[in-house]
Amino acid sequence: MRNFLIIVAILLLSACGNQPIRKDKPEFFGLQEADNYYQNQEYNKAARAYERLFMQYKNQKFALQAADSWIHIYQFQNAQNLMALLNQSDQPLYLLIQTELYIHDNQYEQALTTINRIPNSVDGDYRSKYLKLKAKIYNKNQQYLNAALALIEMSSIEQSDKYIDDIVDNLLQTPEEDLTKALFNMDISELEQGWLEAAYVAFSQDSESTNQWKNRWGDHPANVFFVQVSNYRNIAVLLPLSGRYKDISESIQEGMIAALYRNGSAQQQINFFDTGSNSEKFSYAWYGAIESGAEFIVGPLLKTSIKQLTQINSTTVPVMLLNQLEDEENTMGLYQFALSQEDEVRNVANRLIAENKKRIMVLAPESESGRKLAISLEQDLLFNDGQVVSYEFYPESTHDYSREIKKALGLDDSKVRKNRLQSIVAQKLESTTQIRPDIDAIVILARPKQARLIKPQLKFYQAENIPVYSTSQLLSNSIDTNLDKDLNGIKFCQSAFVIDPSSLQYALNFDVSKIKGDRKFFAFGYDAIALNPRLNWLQTMQNQKIESMSGYLSIDADGIIHRDLAWAQYQRGRPVLLPELIKEDIQLDLQ
Repeated sequence: MRNFLIIVAILLLSACGNQPIRKDKPEFFGLQEADNYYQNQEYNKAARAYERLFMQYKNQKFALQAADSWIHIYQFQNAQNLMALLNQSDQPLYLLIQTELYIHDNQYEQALTTINRIPNSVDGDYRSKYLKLKAKIYNKNQQYLNAALALIEMSSIEQSDKYIDDIVDNLLQTPEEDLTKALFNMDISELEQGWLEAAYVAFSQDSESTNQWKNRWGDHPANVFFVQVSNYRNIAVLLPLSGRYKDISESIQEGMIAALYRNGSAQQQINFFDTGSNSEKFSYAWYGAIESGAEFIVGPLLKTSIKQLTQINSTTVPVMLLNQLEDEENTMGLYQFALSQEDEVRNVANRLIAENKKRIMVLAPESESGRKLAISLEQDLLFNDGQVVSYEFYPESTHDYSREIKKALGLDDSKVRKNRLQSIVAQKLESTTQIRPDIDAIVILARPKQARLIKPQLKFYQAENIPVYSTSQLLSNSIDTNLDKDLNGIKFCQSAFVIDPSSLQYALNFDVSKIKGDRKFFAFGYDAIALNPRLNWLQTMQNQKIESMSGYLSIDADGIIHRDLAWAQYQRGRPVLLPELIKEDIQLDLQ
């Protein structure tokens, strides 16, 4: 009997083995389709497919995957709507999506708090997204070293060069002290070590350290720090060393010589050539510079000399003008470094917008340059959603600007309205004229002499509570508190070094109190020499700014060097530096 039962069991099992195996029913119908859409980067279809799954199964993970898909195609509101339906969670994807939404709303403190809830050990598919977001948040919070380290790891994971520019940007803005501490961290990887060492020695003008790094690291991606640095050893400078511009040229010379010895020993030589007071010696200076074997030419300064240079048509030696071309096409590929008033009015416009002053009254001199600057200011304001609501041009030769001020403030219109109303009612009216109410701020483009007269007259005509802004022209060469008390309250742009040389003393290897000449032109000369090795690199990295003695410098695609300046305000007859409103994309690069 027992044997019979065993035989029956074997037969039954054999029969079962011949039956087709039924496939299991999928747990979530439509999930495979949604996943395929996502993997094929069809994020719109993926988002809608995941949303259908969420509505059908009420599973939070599908809502997260839908929100993630919406973010891929920048549909942040759709993602936000989904997140509002979910309970808070410590799941990495939930926190990553919430972080992206905070970043989109410029809430970087909340973004940092949220992403810090994710363990740094997170791996797999979430690792790259985690590092990318951390890098962005760190950069916006000015934690540049941490941002660079996140990007370095990203480049390693993805085996990609696309992060190199961002790594360089962040390392250039990392304080030297932070770099030094990081280099002594035993936990950094070999890849990170190479990057940090490169950042430490880059642009130091120390060729021995640079060569040592190259010998040690070979084809490390941080070579980008050095490939576009040009170490010119023989520099020629063309300046009007005689005649009416002699004092300016001597201040520029003083700054250039200080820059030459900024590392304790001169690795470059500079030869100066006189272009003459009226550019009458330009040809001799130019060909003298060429015959001297100059590898780089700085100057000329005067526009009459620049006109002669453009007539040469070509030069094989790179040239950095100490002025700008006059509306001419830069066919020779010249660099142009000038103490540009156009840059300064752009600084004024940016400051006004940053302080939410969008409806502006302008007073400018009645001259070709005054009108040009006023137009430039208006264009910069319009670009930033501001506007000039009133402007007048005043004659610089007079001492009374009441006519122009009253007209700009709308006082004449107020008086006309009063007279018209009085003629209608046929009786005497008691009223006071009122300035127009739509003025947020006043910009005066004026030298000290004119500004000292304009500011009190603004107060006399009831405009004392309207903030006043100006350019560096406002600052006189010497401080006279009694004379300049009439300028109290005016904010103006200028380099921090010119306002307070001691503010940059920590980054310089000479005593700023020993400077004899005009600090503005001293700084101009210093930067012209200190800047020249990295001109090509800066032009490639057009969004990069470096802090110099003349301000924060950058170079556009046309080779024009632009300045972003610090801000000061007259207080008790003295210019006082104001704190920065925003500081980003800046590298300290004085030595």
